[in-house]
Amino acid sequence: MSKATLFYTVRPRDTLSEIAHRHGTTVKELCRINRLKNPDEIISGQLIALKAEAVLKVGIQLLDRDRNPIPNARVRLEYCGKQLELLSGTSGRVPDIVTDTPGDRVRIYIARLDGTWKKITDVVSDWGNKLVTLISPKFKFEDKTRPHPKDEKGKPKRDRKDPDRRPVTPPANPKRTEGKGTPQSDYGDGKGHKKRDETTQDGLPVSHGSNDQAEFDFLKGYTGEKITKEDFENAAKNIGCEVAVIKTVAEVESKKAPFDGKHRPTILYERHVFARCTKPKGRYDQANPDISGLKKPYKPADVVNKKLIKQGKLAQYEIYGWSYSRLAKAYSLDKSAALKACSWGKFQILGENYKAAGFTSVFSFVEAMCRSEKDHLRAFVNFVIANKSLRQAAINKEWATFARNYNGKGYKMFKYDTKMKEAYKKYAK
Repeated sequence: MSKATLFYTVRPRDTLSEIAHRHGTTVKELCRINRLKNPDEIISGQLIALKAEAVLKVGIQLLDRDRNPIPNARVRLEYCGKQLELLSGTSGRVPDIVTDTPGDRVRIYIARLDGTWKKITDVVSDWGNKLVTLISPKFKFEDKTRPHPKDEKGKPKRDRKDPDRRPVTPPANPKRTEGKGTPQSDYGDGKGHKKRDETTQDGLPVSHGSNDQAEFDFLKGYTGEKITKEDFENAAKNIGCEVAVIKTVAEVESKKAPFDGKHRPTILYERHVFARCTKPKGRYDQANPDISGLKKPYKPADVVNKKLIKQGKLAQYEIYGWSYSRLAKAYSLDKSAALKACSWGKFQILGENYKAAGFTSVFSFVEAMCRSEKDHLRAFVNFVIANKSLRQAAINKEWATFARNYNGKGYKMFKYDTKMKEAYKKYAK
């Protein structure tokens, strides 16, 4: 169903009753699905949803720890007085449902091996279709069982609970060292799942599996060089702005954390950017909707996560968590598109903008982002100078204009201009 049949853009002198009549629906229904408190208060240019499936659809995808699809999993959904039992498809997707109102709660259960149900989470439908991604803490790979040894009575042997009698299992993804000898990556070699069979000292069979993660060959050369006072002053001189402006952008974009604890640059993965950078566009949308999607990007709707975010116990985007695991999956599909789909480092410059940042390829850009804060600053200066409007906004401290050029049209939703204005007051002192 096309966007034209699901939405209507209000024109001058339109009324909600006329819109409802022309599209075969009712004013009450339009108010319900659009959360309109007063049917007489619509304005020209406003987007009106015409059908519930336009804004109240909830999709679910099941993935293992490596973000590979989990097919044929039994899922139970409870919502709006209904109860549905569904199976996930080959992409891990469960058939979409449509709730009654934006405030409806959807309870999600997964079937255990013994047939009982485990509640995974509650999500609120909210306004705007969403995809809820459920990530298992385990990864899945195929293996064959081996005969279990028996004791003198013909019963299966029991393993003694002595840790010294169990084989020592080396890490599935050995860490390598770069730069100053500090590990930058705990991802694999990109060669898929691997299996190793061993036997305990009691003669019991043990299978060890390693997960399937892309090798991040771009994580190298970390130097740890910090930005000095002189660096900031030279950068401000090149742009023509105040040092406080540069520090303001860094504060809002990465909270002054250019690298994580493993000395990996701070990133934010954007699935809609990955989708538009693949050839053809949206190539992986169907098979990997968690990684690729041309539509507006979604945010996790987990109610528990929202509470943790408010309490300050969880970063809103979990920058050091699922962004890297999603990048790993995308990198195994299309290296260039995956790197372009991330915002990198202290100033969160999108990989897709590598040319404006002064690089000939996204690969050379990312390698620089993996080296040091100084490289982040150099890229930022080039990026600002390359955009006349952005540079002028930085000079004049026009935060709305700067945010629109730097963060895109959705800057108001995340209050980037307001955050910059407040952060500047601190640094201007």
